[in-house]
Amino acid sequence: MKNILITGGHGFLGSHLREALAGEACFAPRSREVNLLELPPLTDYLQTNDIDTVIHAAGFVGGIGLNKAHPGRMVCDNLRMGLNVLEAAARKGGVNVCIVSTVCVYPEFAPIPTPESAMFDGYPAGDTAFYGLAKRSLLTVAEGLARESGLKYSYVIPTNLYGPGDYFDDAKSHVVPALIKRALHAKETSAPEFVAWGDGSQTRDLLYVKDATDGVLAALRPEALGQVFNLGSGIETSVKELVETICEVVGYQGNIVWDTTKPGGAPRRALDATKAREILDFVPKVSLKDGLKSAFEWYLENRN
Repeated sequence: MKNILITGGHGFLGSHLREALAGEACFAPRSREVNLLELPPLTDYLQTNDIDTVIHAAGFVGGIGLNKAHPGRMVCDNLRMGLNVLEAAARKGGVNVCIVSTVCVYPEFAPIPTPESAMFDGYPAGDTAFYGLAKRSLLTVAEGLARESGLKYSYVIPTNLYGPGDYFDDAKSHVVPALIKRALHAKETSAPEFVAWGDGSQTRDLLYVKDATDGVLAALRPEALGQVFNLGSGIETSVKELVETICEVVGYQGNIVWDTTKPGGAPRRALDATKAREILDFVPKVSLKDGLKSAFEWYLENRN
């Protein structure tokens, strides 16, 4: 790698990628500098800076509410950004692109743990389908450009990420930051009860963001070219265990009440990361409790 472009380099994962690549010739322009929704400026940027590696981590992303409110923008913006990145890289030539995707690409009823081979076996879950389909389509585009123009690419699918720098605002937050924020509010207001949705039996695959960063960088190796890799913790954590651990980390000592009249989401979610472990030597290092402590401490320091 000589000159590396990180799209979305000031986002959650992108910020950690920039930190990990400190000392390298790393470019992370903001959208006002290079608009990924427009091809010509992006093509010029790659040429001018002689970019030979792109980590495409940019996206229009958010929680369920944002997906339901903006399905059109979800599919158009994410597809257009990815198309432009891949086409600009193909036009320049000699560029290795790592596409950072999402678990939303997988069918709603995919097997658990989910292997990479299941991606095109069905339609994604309804609430996030448009986001997932846009990201899923980029794999097809990358393969087509690889066959026609020799584009070099890899494609990684991180599971639910959490950690320092996560989104804690209501529009963008996912399960971990949302629960941390609510647990801290319950503690600070001396609420006698912490109400969680569902019955706590649902499982999730949670990956600390710095472990995900290691996986993305490993996917830039030559042996990763043309391949798809799941990046997961390898551990199914129940929502009950997650909530209890967050309350412990935050220091909330009230009662946890499960509201079974509210939806708890998919019964199980977990990725099969065997391929990444065998080919990329990808092994997550940070335990759930330690990762949650880091996320909570970051939130305390930055919430204002």
